[in-house]
Amino acid sequence: MTLSIRSVPSLLALVSLCVLTACQTPNQPNSVPLAQVRTQLPPDWLSLQPDDWRMAYLDNPTRQSLRDMKKELANERATHTFAFNNGYSDATYAKIRDVNEACNKSFCANAVTIGKNLTPELAGTSLSVNEAYMNSTVVGDVNLRLLQDDWADFWLMNSPSPLTQYPIVNTGGRP
Repeated sequence: MTLSIRSVPSLLALVSLCVLTACQTPNQPNSVPLAQVRTQLPPDWLSLQPDDWRMAYLDNPTRQSLRDMKKELANERATHTFAFNNGYSDATYAKIRDVNEACNKSFCANAVTIGKNLTPELAGTSLSVNEAYMNSTVVGDVNLRLLQDDWADFWLMNSPSPLTQYPIVNTGGRP
């Protein structure tokens, strides 16, 4: 096969198309699922001290909204309405819930949190958690069946004795 000058651009286009479409890298995660870091999250972000290690994992706007919310809560506690209602208003509780959710999302989207496990779907270098489980299940099943065969070999129960020329036990299933 010979290459002509006219076929070189089309060959380059084909190679670049293959490289661009077939060699894609998966997108890096931009957040960690909340369930993975649930044990590290505080029950209430507003109860944390400013020097708590988890505060460093929040982005600046979220940290600022947390500070602002603490100030709002202190201001509301100083009012007569707080003492009369025996607590915060429903709107304040909704804001507290929103700030806690925003802090949880910011913690999960932090680069250090993501960097702790960049490939959560993999159990090794090439298998997902489900594939690794199925692989170990199949290998375990095969090994147990082989062990049963080896046990029969050990007790000489795998076949009739070859010391006689007459079959004593017919294991073929035919009379």
